[in-house]
Amino acid sequence: MLDSLIALKDLEDIQGLPPLREIEDARYEKNTRKSTRAEIERRKQEEVARARVRQVDEKGRAYGTGRRKCSIARVWIQPGEGQFTVNDKQFDVYFPMLDHRAALLRPFSETKTLGLWDVNCTVKGCVRSSWGNSFGYQ
Repeated sequence: MLDSLIALKDLEDIQGLPPLREIEDARYEKNTRKSTRAEIERRKQEEVARARVRQVDEKGRAYGTGRRKCSIARVWIQPGEGQFTVNDKQFDVYFPMLDHRAALLRPFSETKTLGLWDVNCTVKGCVRSSWGNSFGYQ
């Protein structure tokens, strides 16, 4: 049908047919108006993140909290020499796998700020499963 409308685009005064540009504009609006639920949810989350005010305390530290099931992670970031501690342990002791260390340091290496910030984390929570308890996770 669109091909036949394109063929008629140069004809004027045809009753009942809007100009092709109006049809194309309406089709574009219809296609862009359709959003999946995931896209709508993502947009809402982006708006909330933009509205959230980032605060820095008197010592120049930024603070963030992350939660998942029964676990809580609290993170303080401040200017420093690149110290990274988790529950008062150096992060290489806490994360012996190199892939995990790389994932932690990736934001700093991507922004070329590696070694400029001190990161202090406290992690509390437990693994609520039979295999987690058998390995002694708390």
